[in-house]
Amino acid sequence: MRSIEELLANVDDIMDRAKAVPFSSDKCIVDARELNAVIDEIRMNLPQEIHQSKAVMTDRDNIIAGATKEADEITAKAQERARALVNQEAVFKEAKEKAEKIIAAAEEQANEILRGAFTFSDNILLDTENAVNQNLETVRQARKNLRSAVKTRVAANRAKQTGKTPDSDAAQE
Repeated sequence: MRSIEELLANVDDIMDRAKAVPFSSDKCIVDARELNAVIDEIRMNLPQEIHQSKAVMTDRDNIIAGATKEADEITAKAQERARALVNQEAVFKEAKEKAEKIIAAAEEQANEILRGAFTFSDNILLDTENAVNQNLETVRQARKNLRSAVKTRVAANRAKQTGKTPDSDAAQE
């Protein structure tokens, strides 16, 4: 599998072999199938972080759903236990106090699990965002280089057609 830099170099080669369109100073003819094949290969070679971002989002949702379910189960068990304790007349007051403590502890534990799940998910997404931004900058620089190469090639083709060198065009302007 070729690197993105190699594929962009291939695009440059395609542009270098392009023929100028008659009576046009800035257009050229390229083999669309060949260029599309290179572009498709670039898409397939995008960093794994971009392809895995959906999986990270799904994992985050699953973690949050699991934490929420676990928190609900803990709360339900605490409430069930609290009800059982309250039903006993002899220990009514003590049971009520214990039940409130159990519910508060369960809610705190549930909140702690949720905070952990959200923190974990946020860190994963931040890492993914950083990787995507870094790769986006690489793609932008490659596009800038491509544009520059096309302009240079078009200028050279124009100069070839008119019999002038690119430096003599600049001197006349």
